[in-house]
Amino acid sequence: MNKPKRPINRVFLHCSASDNVWHDNIETMREWHLTRGFNDVGYHFFIRKDGTLEEGRSLEKTPAAQKRHNKGSIAICCHGLESFTLEQFDTLRELCKEINELYE
Repeated sequence: MNKPKRPINRVFLHCSASDNVWHDNIETMREWHLTRGFNDVGYHFFIRKDGTLEEGRSLEKTPAAQKRHNKGSIAICCHGLESFTLEQFDTLRELCKEINELYE
């Protein structure tokens, strides 16, 4: 991962609000967001139930994930609503560690 040129001062964690296995991918999120009028998926990263990390919107672009709080942020989404896996938490921990190292 390369440090984006835009300033970053926080990371937001989201859930996909669905435990449906057919929604467990960044392309479904992208489709949902495009349907809502976004120009791309709003998240920078998506973590599947099996812990696979998928890239979404470029880190160089401001996310469209948390209204009025997108500027200066990175948006991560974990698939799920009521249940998350240890694999997801492991991937999330590693991703956050990598982001932190970019800003040390």
